[in-house]
Amino acid sequence: MQYNMLNKKDSIAVIDIGSNSVRLCVFRGNMRSPDVLYNKKFFCGLGEFIPETQLISKEAEKKCINSIIFFNSIIDEMKPSHSVALCTAAIRNASNKKEITNKIQKVFKGKIITLSGRQEAFYATLGVRSAIPSANGTIIDMGGGSLELAQITPHKIKNISSFPLGILNFTKEHKEHKKINKEINSKHKNQKNFYLIGGAFRSIARCYIYFNKLPLNEIHNLSISRKNFYELKSDIQKIGFDDLQKIPKISVDRIKHIHIAIEVLDKVLKLSNCEQFIYPRYGIREGFIYEKLSKKQRLLDPTEISLELIAKSRCRFLIFNKKTFAWIKNIYLKFINLKISSKQLRVIKLSCIISDLGWEQTAKIRASYALNLILNSPLVGIEQSEKVFIAYLVYLRHTKDILDQRVIEKELSSYLSYLSSDEKKLAYQIGCVLNFLYSITKGSSFLLKQLDLKSLTLEEQKKVSSIQKVPKSGKTEQLYNLIRKF
Repeated sequence: MQYNMLNKKDSIAVIDIGSNSVRLCVFRGNMRSPDVLYNKKFFCGLGEFIPETQLISKEAEKKCINSIIFFNSIIDEMKPSHSVALCTAAIRNASNKKEITNKIQKVFKGKIITLSGRQEAFYATLGVRSAIPSANGTIIDMGGGSLELAQITPHKIKNISSFPLGILNFTKEHKEHKKINKEINSKHKNQKNFYLIGGAFRSIARCYIYFNKLPLNEIHNLSISRKNFYELKSDIQKIGFDDLQKIPKISVDRIKHIHIAIEVLDKVLKLSNCEQFIYPRYGIREGFIYEKLSKKQRLLDPTEISLELIAKSRCRFLIFNKKTFAWIKNIYLKFINLKISSKQLRVIKLSCIISDLGWEQTAKIRASYALNLILNSPLVGIEQSEKVFIAYLVYLRHTKDILDQRVIEKELSSYLSYLSSDEKKLAYQIGCVLNFLYSITKGSSFLLKQLDLKSLTLEEQKKVSSIQKVPKSGKTEQLYNLIRKF
């Protein structure tokens, strides 16, 4: 099916025919931040060419075709609006690529696109931008049969290059090493951030999470500093293959090649001024989708889109939740004369959108339920600390221990380690405000509109508004006094 543009009502099936694996992802929802309805891969080894040739073996070909036949049955079941197969380095570099492509075309009902190296790098870079709109640095995408480099800023992509050197054909004697070294040294030397794409690189991230016992089991926007990388490299080298297999979410195929990924990143650090490696959730599949969006769609906030979808299915007070942000911004922050950055305002706004999350749970588990649901949601467009901020703020909105800050911070200490002292202070303050607003208005936008902070007591507030009564528990009165004095 031919198409040039995707809209928010579309759904699309993307088969990524890579050098190591063949994967199907089915996306649905707002294409700026689509839900992944299906994600399955098979290791086929298309890039393991027959020795002394560039021929894809019959065995790898058979695995690939059988995978696509299976994926066809899934596509027929789910009926997406569009279907496309993206062929990368293995097929691009194969001497029998025309024969393989024809066989794929016979079984696949959608459009087949064989990407050039530059196209692959371009889509990978767009994937990074889609997931991290503020990305600024160099992307490095290493697959089974190629390595791509590109420089990215929020408004520009340049220095795109691709090299036929990947995990499956990696040798120290490969002629592409000198070219890659020269490219990094001449065009990417001064980049501080390198954004990593590829299964082997993700395996390193899984090891980092495991060895450091990170409470947030999240790869997206995970950052590994130069110092931490070398500590991790040492930790990995100390253990054997069997112990590496015990690390969650790493397949045997990835473990076999993890030393290659380490070697490549070690090279990057030696050739450049890189300060940190950053992991985006998205890659070429999502970059392909992003390229099909209108300029207006690309500018949408992907985190806000995702949280609004969650709110529509899980929250009661959609209008009230949005109005609480307006009240905090226009009434509360002005009353206490607190000026915060636009970045902080955005995270507070995102928190308000889903501040009612978890309402259907019992009071005993409501706060922790909402916290864990947010922390485990596949959100893009935010940093890990911002995700924790949102989860913490919604936790505070629900918890009955809201007035005992020390108890709360002790209970959540592992997660709150992601926040600075100023971020924790701000989150607690706004969490108290949200807790108070729900306590006094019960979710009524009508009462929220009349509520101000000029009255010295809630009893006085009652006289100038439509509030019928102040809750009997002293908590609401204490919160009212607390938020006025922060």
